[in-house]
Amino acid sequence: MYRYENFGGIISSEEPPFLAFVDRNYMRELGLPPSPLWDTPDEAIGLLSAPTEVHFAVTNRCSTRCEHCYMDGGDPDPGELDTKSFKAALDILAEMKVFHIALGGGEALERDDLFEIAAYARETGLVPNLTVSGQHITPEIAKKMTVFGQVNLSIDGIGGSYASYRGQDRFHTADRAIDYLITAGVPTGINCVVGKKNFTGLGKLFKYAKKKKLNEIEFLRLKPAGRGKSLYLEERTTFEQNIKLVPLLAKFSRKYNITAKIDCSFVPMYCYHQPPVEVLEGMATYGCEAGNVLLGIRSDGNISGCSFLENAGISVFDLPAAFGKKDGKFKQMRSWVDRAVEPCLSCSYLQICKGGCHGVSQFVTGNFDDPDPDCPLVVEHNRGKINATAIR
Repeated sequence: MYRYENFGGIISSEEPPFLAFVDRNYMRELGLPPSPLWDTPDEAIGLLSAPTEVHFAVTNRCSTRCEHCYMDGGDPDPGELDTKSFKAALDILAEMKVFHIALGGGEALERDDLFEIAAYARETGLVPNLTVSGQHITPEIAKKMTVFGQVNLSIDGIGGSYASYRGQDRFHTADRAIDYLITAGVPTGINCVVGKKNFTGLGKLFKYAKKKKLNEIEFLRLKPAGRGKSLYLEERTTFEQNIKLVPLLAKFSRKYNITAKIDCSFVPMYCYHQPPVEVLEGMATYGCEAGNVLLGIRSDGNISGCSFLENAGISVFDLPAAFGKKDGKFKQMRSWVDRAVEPCLSCSYLQICKGGCHGVSQFVTGNFDDPDPDCPLVVEHNRGKINATAIR
């Protein structure tokens, strides 16, 4: 699958799984004709023609009600899309040439038509992935999950530390669900929310993943969204932990031969260690790309720049017209670099990181435009001690 962009295009593969931004010459080498989007001298990767990935909550229903849930999962959203409306939303995303949809909740398996929705996504050319807790997975359900590109289980720790932020120790249930998925041949990984409390247990999670022969672990920063707002200031990773995180994940990834990923909100912690800018660009590493590369959609169809930001005031059914407007609902997110202040303004990683997580900025400082206050470089800047080799 491919999609034209002004710089060339984006190509996608499911086997092996990858998404690559390529230039115009590469698109020509694939035998593709020129696009009208190339009728411009601008070949920079800026505003895309559509998101590459959409995080779509199929329901807000959830019987688990974890303490740190960024969606405030529990009761259904008023106006939750029915099957027909959900399929119509998928049609829109497919017509825009979105590549992946990350389905979640709430607890997605508490929606009866989940597999009908996933199968329809496949029919439209979208690759559906899924994140669940594992609470409702049986051997029969696991076999049906082959419709997904990948299924990730939400596990924040091994054994008793599983309950660090989930309030209940259901590790054995999640562990059993992983066995069912692996037996069914479903590509399986782990999503781990990282906070101060469970940081020391990350090594055990890698060891467990190797034992279970899992694909990957994705580490997600605890966010001040939903019920996470009540925990964030106390449970966010510390300055010292934020500095240690990336080297620690690299160490365990090598030791256990498990792919470790970080979400976009951890990119400031990655950049602190001064990786070559050209390497990050080549790997399509990005910080805040809300309203451009990514979008979040609630189960009622309301859109946000990402799943951790407030509702942008538009519906998925208005998305095609709204997305392309440079002065529209996503302008503040997309144009942040133009308003950057120190230390971001002088940082070598400005165009990649883009100020870190602005959901965190909005919550902690009250100003979306502030640099991420938990970025180690921002912390050092505010303390009057700046890393001059990274900021120049």
